[in-house]
Amino acid sequence: MSVRILGVAIFVIAALYTWQAGNYVVNFGDVLGPSVFPVIVGVPMMILSASLVVFPTGQVEWPAPQRMWRQAAALAVLVGYTMTLEPFGFPLATFALIALIGIILGGAAWRAALLGAVMAPALWALFDKVLGLPLDFLGTLFGRG
Repeated sequence: MSVRILGVAIFVIAALYTWQAGNYVVNFGDVLGPSVFPVIVGVPMMILSASLVVFPTGQVEWPAPQRMWRQAAALAVLVGYTMTLEPFGFPLATFALIALIGIILGGAAWRAALLGAVMAPALWALFDKVLGLPLDFLGTLFGRG
């Protein structure tokens, strides 16, 4: 029964993901538009998750509660990242993401913060300056109108 429940949950997530991709609009980029890649990921994900519902196999061994809490915390950090990306800008939100995920995975807090402090501006420079994908540096809270 757990496999079917997981299949339904993944199907719902994939359907919402694919549906939301249709609403994504960007003024630059590929001729096909920005929704092509999410649809390429979402449709097979729906098909494969539906196969888990129709043809469930194997037994599910749930992880220990401590691991489940770590997974839930990581998911909460990822959701928080998507919510803070626009107001705080890419480097600050990415710094928090990297530092918090590092701590959740068991790293020392100072090492996780150091990694975030190095990687966040480096990733911004890579995407914005090298690859030409414009990302907000300051965000809406810090002066971008």
